[in-house]
Amino acid sequence: MTEELTNDAPGKPPRRKRYQGTHPKRFEEKYKELAPDKYPDEVAKVRAAGRTPAGTHVPVMLREVLAALAPKAGEVALDCTLGYGGHSAALALAGARVIATDLDANELARTSERLAASGIQISAHHTNFAGIGNVLAAEGLTGVDCLLADFGVSSMQLDDPERGFGFKRDAPLDMRMDPTRGITAAQLIADTDEEALAAMLTELGDEPRAEAIAAAIKLGCPTRTGELVNIVLRAYGLKSYKKRSARDQHPAARVFQALRMAVNREVANLEHLLRTLPYLLNPGGRAAFITFHSGEQKRVHDALLSGLKAGLYSGVDIDGTRPTGDEIHNNPRARSARLLSATRA
Repeated sequence: MTEELTNDAPGKPPRRKRYQGTHPKRFEEKYKELAPDKYPDEVAKVRAAGRTPAGTHVPVMLREVLAALAPKAGEVALDCTLGYGGHSAALALAGARVIATDLDANELARTSERLAASGIQISAHHTNFAGIGNVLAAEGLTGVDCLLADFGVSSMQLDDPERGFGFKRDAPLDMRMDPTRGITAAQLIADTDEEALAAMLTELGDEPRAEAIAAAIKLGCPTRTGELVNIVLRAYGLKSYKKRSARDQHPAARVFQALRMAVNREVANLEHLLRTLPYLLNPGGRAAFITFHSGEQKRVHDALLSGLKAGLYSGVDIDGTRPTGDEIHNNPRARSARLLSATRA
């Protein structure tokens, strides 16, 4: 995103439009964070404070992912969730040929351009997990040596209020990774009865007050993120919420996660990926999965364990490696991440 400039007088250089107060608060006003190459000191200051600069994303458990995948020069690595490209960049720097997919076409294009400008070449494809087989065929491949799937939502999507993924700013309740297809979260709420909505919040969000929140949501019929946040806060008996530490989670986080996963059919996509995983990996190939809630972790755990018993995998790590305390402090959005991995027999 570029800085917003205004012209005061002919012949004079344009000035950036002034924001209210002493510090920018809105996503589009954080011009220094949105231009990390131009303002590296500002970005470093934001990261040191345990926050993610606007418009960027910190790759979760990068060191652990590289240890699990052990990429080697000349191998082929598939990043099924490109996002901001941190994992893909590290795989490419290790010498692997990187193929990446993502359902978010806008972020896919921006990330590809940014990596290319840094001298990192990847082959990017706009698709979900169900299209990976076609991607490999188009690349002239029958399998890959490394495969990574990070099931979290990118910080760029959470922070951009127009996408409707986050609860920091009021915006239309959308949440579609691909805004050209499917229904919005607001439409999903309107089309889902109270019982099914409660089950969705339980299964996809681990929400302990699912029934009460589902009833309140159906009563309020929110169409904007701010309305949904207020409904959840009232269900918890709160008027507002203030985070106290990096490990704290906003009361609405689980509800937003469940709706996002339902809107984008993430469970069906995950199950498809797990079914086809043995046929996507070359013999000896490694796969790593970053999950963010119990439902995802259980599905990956069960699929890898079943594959191990069937002789499809020579080894698995299904306990769920956790991020370190330092990583959680520096990147609070990693707090619920778990890493599971497997090696093809």
